[in-house]
Order: sequence, then C-alpha cells, then structure tokens
Amino acid sequence: MNVPSPRQEFLAGSREMAPTLLGTVPFGLVTGIASVGAGMTAAQAIALSVLSFSGIAQLITSQLLASGSPLPVVVLAAFVVSLRLMMYSAALAPHLAHLDRRWRCALSFLMTDQSFASTVRRFSEGGDVRHRHWHMLGACVTLFVTWQAAVVVGVVAGAQVPADWSLDFAVVLTFIALLVPAVRTRADLAAAVVAGAVALIAAGLPFRLALVVASIAGIAVGMAIEVRGRAR
Repeated sequence: MNVPSPRQEFLAGSREMAPTLLGTVPFGLVTGIASVGAGMTAAQAIALSVLSFSGIAQLITSQLLASGSPLPVVVLAAFVVSLRLMMYSAALAPHLAHLDRRWRCALSFLMTDQSFASTVRRFSEGGDVRHRHWHMLGACVTLFVTWQAAVVVGVVAGAQVPADWSLDFAVVLTFIALLVPAVRTRADLAAAVVAGAVALIAAGLPFRLALVVASIAGIAVGMAIEVRGRAR
C-alpha cells in the first residue's frame, strides 16, 4: 500500500484549509482593526496575535486591556473562551502521543477549531497513520500564516483611521458573525441566550467582569443541557 509522504500530507492539510480562508481573512482584518480601535499600538496588536493565535481571545483581551481591567481578569476571560481547546487536545492526544515534545508543543500552539476538525477527520480514515501529523501541521501553518497576514493588514488599516472614528462596532459585528453560524443545537441556543442575559444583568460589574460571568454561565448551561440530552 502506498503511504503518503510527510510532504504529501502537509500539502493535503494545507489544501483542505483553503475554503476556510474565505472566513479567516475578513475575521483577521476585523480583529486587527478592532485591536487598534481599542487603543492598542500596532506592535501590541501584532504581538498579541502572534502569541495567542486566537481571534476570540484577541478581541476579548484587547477590549479588556483598553478598559483598564486587571491582568488576572484579562487572563481569566481569555482562559474561559479557550476552554474548548483543552477538549480538542484531549481528543487528539491518543493520535499524537507518539510524537516528541517539540512536535506536541508546536501542534498544540497552532491548533484551531478548523485544524482540529480536519485532523480528526484525517485520523479517522483507515490506513497507515505514521505521517498524518504532517497533515495537521499543513492545516495549522496555512491558517497561522493567513491569519497573521490578515491581522497585520487590519492593524495597518485601523491605524490610518482617525481617532474620533469609533471602531468598537467592529467587535460587535464580529461576534454576531461568529455566533449565528455556531448556534446549531438547543444547547448552543441556551448557552447563547443565558450568556447574553447574564451579560446584560451584570453589565454594571467593575473591570468588565460581566463578560467573564456571562461566559461561565453560558458554558455551564450549555453543558448541562447537552449532558442531559445524552443521558436520555
């Protein structure tokens, strides 16, 4: 049986990500613009993008830092919205356990929702799996390079916008664009409704803690409904 080489797997993973770039590019542009609009310098916005590589976390972090929130609150908010990555890592661990630490660290840092879905699909296929981590690397690198390029363009564009032009609306539009396609089940809908309601009720909390409280409440309700549904 012909086993795909590392190069073939890498290119296959990269090609599989091509359709997702249609959504990645505008999201990255808006994230870069929103970061500058929130008061971050171009260097800060780009550094945050490279070091975190998470659009949602980047948006939340830039907004909280701009509002003067304490660092522990910023870290907690970013952690809450990134909890899903822990579940992704647990799902992929059996497939990547044979790799050395450098490989595992690199792939875990670069992993996104899209690359996770692609990797799970690839590993679920039959045949020899010895080079399939290269498929994940191809998907991850493609997304990383595209995302960073889009953010840089957004940062540059945002820096040219006059200071009296409020760009806060970009954050709201981005989250709406992310939320609508993501609501597919009753658990998703319940989580979104509860998180939105709690955010409004807790809007007066200092340091924008309403965001953290709403995120935790939404995740808790969504998980409870999903667990209950599986039990049935």
